[in-house]
Amino acid sequence: MNRFRIEVPDQRWFEEHIRCEHACPVHTRAPQYISAITHEDYDLAFKMNREDNLFPAILGRICVHPCEEKCRRGLLIDSPISICSLKRSSADHKTSSPQYDQPLVQRGKRIAVIGAGPSGLSAANDLARMGYGVTIFESFPIAGGMLNVGIPSYRLPREVVTHAIEEVKRLGVSFIMDTPVGKELNLETLRKEFDAVYIAAGAHKAEKLGIPGENFQGVIHGVTFMRMVNLEEHFRTGDKVAVVGGGNTAMDAARSSFRLGAKEVFILYRRTREEMPVDARELDQVEEEGIKVHYLTQPVQVLSKDGITISGVRCIRNRLGEIGKDGRRRPIPIEGSEFDIDLDLLIPAVSQSPDLSFLPEEIGLEISKWDRLAVNPETSETNVPGIFAGGDFVTGPRDVIRVIADGRKAALSIHSYLSGEVIERRPGYFTPAQEIESDPDLEKIPRQKMDTLPIEERKSIEKEVELGFAQAEAVKEAMRCLKCHLFTIFDRTKCILCGGCVDICPKSCFRMARLNELERDKTFSKLIESLYCASVEEAEKLNLATVMIKDESRCIQCSLCVKRCPTGAITMEEYRRESQFYRGERR
Repeated sequence: MNRFRIEVPDQRWFEEHIRCEHACPVHTRAPQYISAITHEDYDLAFKMNREDNLFPAILGRICVHPCEEKCRRGLLIDSPISICSLKRSSADHKTSSPQYDQPLVQRGKRIAVIGAGPSGLSAANDLARMGYGVTIFESFPIAGGMLNVGIPSYRLPREVVTHAIEEVKRLGVSFIMDTPVGKELNLETLRKEFDAVYIAAGAHKAEKLGIPGENFQGVIHGVTFMRMVNLEEHFRTGDKVAVVGGGNTAMDAARSSFRLGAKEVFILYRRTREEMPVDARELDQVEEEGIKVHYLTQPVQVLSKDGITISGVRCIRNRLGEIGKDGRRRPIPIEGSEFDIDLDLLIPAVSQSPDLSFLPEEIGLEISKWDRLAVNPETSETNVPGIFAGGDFVTGPRDVIRVIADGRKAALSIHSYLSGEVIERRPGYFTPAQEIESDPDLEKIPRQKMDTLPIEERKSIEKEVELGFAQAEAVKEAMRCLKCHLFTIFDRTKCILCGGCVDICPKSCFRMARLNELERDKTFSKLIESLYCASVEEAEKLNLATVMIKDESRCIQCSLCVKRCPTGAITMEEYRRESQFYRGERR
């Protein structure tokens, strides 16, 4: 006999079943802010985002949205909710921004943050709001890190980043630009002058291909190329440009070359389109702009006619072999398949790494076997008291939402280190759901398509390509949400096992089952004993129990079961969670 596996829900269970929120590194309350958008309350949607992920207008454009991968609509019906784009909508259509009072407590302690990228900004934001004095030291002439020097403005407009930085400045955070740590100012000095130091220096050192000719003039590595583009340094791309890689930096370099006047732009990627880590929507835009992608292709030698300047690149074709440790099939070169491409500029954009050269040996910071600064993964602490580190500087390049999560975690750890207070995550709680109006065409609403700039207008490096949702589109997209933060709650004392909920459920979520149809574990056995004052075996023999079970993964929160129940045994309740930060602060 097939048996049903039973889980008795607790707080962990409820949170894991709000899959989008659980998948987000900072646990953004996606269903709650999407619900606010359905009521056209963009101010509330923005406030929730600002509390959870800090930079809604930025992340609404560039987040890799792990939430959408877990969206139950995408898994159950058709396509996931455009959670990321709706985040942007909360910023695009708000009429006011949340105003935060100064913290109730000025703690009299000072923290130095090395790096004004997203991880440093997020740590500074939270520490300032907890009452600490924060100073950020940045080697570039502008704040924002990769937000400003790595990502092109046609994807992330500069004014959007500037506005986010101004929000942090309003909290009293000081910024000292053009000040690389390690020269006039060193880490030992910061350690003496500040009560704690958070190193969030990013990963700005380009990784090389390791092929002959890589040092010829006309080879500019991706992270360097994008810095030159974004800081408007003068250089020429020439007519023919090839970019090596399949990530965001490679796409940015290729599309920027197109905008800077290159007549032909190629992307060389050693695997297939299916293995390419970049967002499919951006890859579509790459192809729309006429950029040619050579899949299963990798360079083996940079060519030069004069021994000084690049003239082309020699490539080899690949085939895919067995699946490697990273879960992707390994590219294997095909012998005798070499071919040459004439070029004016080659941009390797395969990866980048942190530069540890400014860390003085005498401090004794532990370096891992991967040539990274070693930290406690739970607290971001290094082996030297008072020095913390996170973001790309510790892990190598990752996406923005994860380095923001690092900054927020580090802020809490620094606070605990300096004050002895541990800020625990606030527990969730239930509130009765308001009247739920279920759209009979819920499952037929298609995922909304965002308008983009016409191809003929994409020659500008400044003009944003993705135009965002209009308010009507945002509401329609938000209406697609299955409201996974709503749960059916049962009062067993009122249930008469009439089966009405079983009959009316359009997704066959409910079932009445006997005990012998259920898998047993200790938790389930204890539940039966508490309900019937008998063991599972005794209850089964005495024919005491028929249970109502529900497959939560199939539920679309239509509330028909609530309306059908004759005794009020079923209610819809909303699982709510407040931001875990800023406890004790005036809100």
